[in-house]
Amino acid sequence: MPVRNLSLSFDANPPAANADLWLLPCYSAVPGGPDETSALLQNTDLERAAALIGLDLVGFAAAEGFQGEHGKSFYINAPGAKRVLAFGLGRRDRQKTHRIERSLSKALTSRLSAKRPGTLALLLPTDLSPAELNSFALATAGAVVHHTYRSREAREPGPEIERLIFVGAPAPDAVGLAREISAILTARGRAMDLVNTPANLKRTDTLVAEAEELRGLGVEVNITTDARWIEEHMPCFFAVARGSLASDPPKWIHAVYRPAGAVKHRVAVVGKSVIFDTGGYQLKPDTYMNTMKADMTGGATALAALRAIAELKPAGLELHVFCAATPNKVDSDAMLPDSIVNTSCGKKVEIRHTDAEGRLTLIDAVTQAERVAPEVILTIATLTGSAARAVGPMALMSTSDEWRARFADAAARAGDPCFPLDVTEEDYEDIASKLDGADISNVQQGKNRGAQTAAAFVFSGAKDAQPIVHLDIAGGDMTEDEKATGIALKSTLRFLLDLAR
Repeated sequence: MPVRNLSLSFDANPPAANADLWLLPCYSAVPGGPDETSALLQNTDLERAAALIGLDLVGFAAAEGFQGEHGKSFYINAPGAKRVLAFGLGRRDRQKTHRIERSLSKALTSRLSAKRPGTLALLLPTDLSPAELNSFALATAGAVVHHTYRSREAREPGPEIERLIFVGAPAPDAVGLAREISAILTARGRAMDLVNTPANLKRTDTLVAEAEELRGLGVEVNITTDARWIEEHMPCFFAVARGSLASDPPKWIHAVYRPAGAVKHRVAVVGKSVIFDTGGYQLKPDTYMNTMKADMTGGATALAALRAIAELKPAGLELHVFCAATPNKVDSDAMLPDSIVNTSCGKKVEIRHTDAEGRLTLIDAVTQAERVAPEVILTIATLTGSAARAVGPMALMSTSDEWRARFADAAARAGDPCFPLDVTEEDYEDIASKLDGADISNVQQGKNRGAQTAAAFVFSGAKDAQPIVHLDIAGGDMTEDEKATGIALKSTLRFLLDLAR
């Protein structure tokens, strides 16, 4: 199955001649267990690989001092021999799926310089359960695809890998698994393309065009461009949009995938879609404004996930995606601090800070999403620096312990690092407005728990009985070298596909 020009397949035992490069995952020894050399034979079975490839791999590992440590690797490119890249995963009993992708990504970046590596074969551990096989294949394929990725604006193309073959443990449904992995990773690349688009080229119409393309996959797409309707029905969203009405007016996007048969689960995904965030009148410092082209990562993720679902066509799952798209800019009509604005849910909001704008768009979007009667609403947003400081890449919060646990499990298997936070009654109390004309404030009164109070604000847009799962991805949307990561895409699709099974 092709993914961004890369073909994926599973083969129980292909001849060694089929591969230009072998990828060999290796685990390290467990204290008190076998010695380090034999530990490399556990699960990865280097002797089996040696027979396929015709090299003394255990001897090479010993000569390199390689013991399967996470992030370590060794590379063989001897004349007349097969090329081999062995990468360490650390201890098997401490394995986390996201660390599998991280280790292989590091090995490919540091060891593989060829622009046309050709066909890669990855030797799967032989003792994987079907669920572990799914996670392992997605993680390693993700690393390979990420290695080839370049943005649409890149001056030079990335490495051209034609084929990735998973060798060894047979998949129960090899064709179906390859198709699913392909759809997930293609969607992640699509989301990254949208996020990486330069700020001067990105507008609300960028997300509209992405949504419109989904019509070809049978998705219903409704775009509201009438600013008067948005002002009347989504006034909090409109307050953010006031600063760009002349240059880039707001768009309200609602796209729906409906299954062919009966609907068993109806889910709504709301993606924060602030096209660029200047901070408004309470302007961001210059360094904080860099990468704000990524403030629409939630919307890009939601639309990319919908594309994958429309391609895979899971039975029984109806998926609604909502994006309140607008920049947060400054002009003579931009929202002012100390304003009081209405919301779709009827609450009045005190604007204490114009740079807490994402939650203003989301509270209205959640109210609108609730009207399609979803079983659960998933919100995805680059919302707070507090979440990044508290837990790192992705904070997970929910109005329901059960739904939070379900998403956390899906994220763990998909390989997205995800950390739960509790939202308490004190967080709701902390956003109560001190003004007699407003109900809630868009920033908390206290100095701490900024991620949780932002979530409480978003949750305030729905009725108490509505389950909401909230992802704050402000700590993981971009790499240190300011490139999109595609975070939350894999976990979102794993969560949705689990429901459909």
